Amino acid sequence: MEPDETPARPPQPVKAEATSTPTDAELSRIAREAVRQPADPRLDKQLERMGLTDAPLTTASPAAADVAIDPTVEALKGRLRRVESLVWVLVVAVAILAVAVVLLLLR
Repeated sequence: MEPDETPARPPQPVKAEATSTPTDAELSRIAREAVRQPADPRLDKQLERMGLTDAPLTTASPAAADVAIDPTVEALKGRLRRVESLVWVLVVAVAILAVAVVLLLLR
């Protein structure tokens, strides 16, 4: 080895604390800290949109509930419901045909 060359060092091991699982006391402390933190209104709104809270969705203004829905939107909703129904009928038909094929193959 030449004098100006430094020997290659093995990579430093990761601290054991980073990979170890927390103890029950640490988990308890973390849980207490989480409970004491104030609620984040942004997170509450997101959870509310996802339907994961007990609180009902609030409208931006009371007048928003009185807004009439465009007839085109209503017509599209009706068509969408019919298409959804047709898809379910097709799924059931395919399932019945698949069972029939399996039964015929097993004979």
